[in-house]
Amino acid sequence: MIEVVASRFAFEPARIEVTEGEHIRLLVSSADGVHGVGIKKFRVEKTLPRGGEAVIINFVASAAGEYPILCSEYCGKGHEEMRGLLVVAARK
Repeated sequence: MIEVVASRFAFEPARIEVTEGEHIRLLVSSADGVHGVGIKKFRVEKTLPRGGEAVIINFVASAAGEYPILCSEYCGKGHEEMRGLLVVAARK
């Protein structure tokens, strides 16, 4: 399980590295207001409630590459810069 904290205007950690084919389980919480987690390639889109209650996100990293992690809920003036990166290494 990978723990991620969303806050204005960043994800921590900002870079997540996994291996192609791996079953990914993210435990994501918000440190302040309402945020979202979106990874389009893997059809991930979850809203993170205010107050720190963690949300579990499960998916399979089925394709190697680099994919943006975006905040899918408008969270203020720096919302557009709130990004992370999912790096999926090719299976050897």
